[in-house]
Amino acid sequence: MAKKIEKTVKATLTKNTSVERGGAWLLTICQCDPNNEDVITHSAWSNPSAGKRYLKSFVVENTPRKSIKLEIKATDANGKPTHIAGELTYKVDA
Repeated sequence: MAKKIEKTVKATLTKNTSVERGGAWLLTICQCDPNNEDVITHSAWSNPSAGKRYLKSFVVENTPRKSIKLEIKATDANGKPTHIAGELTYKVDA
């Protein structure tokens, strides 16, 4: 039986709040490997829904899982989210 190693996908979706209106959302995806071979991907999106759809397709293509759980970590003065993060751990054959 092959030895299994644990890998992690960490994702953050952050709104650019340095502009007054219409800031883009930056999606950062880190595929963390126990051998310290991290792969980091950045992409910008006009709204969080588009970034979440891209993240879901990334997870489906690159992991044996189908989804990643995201949580709101920060909100603005109006109660709208400005920082969304999630983490997914899975095992693969070495």
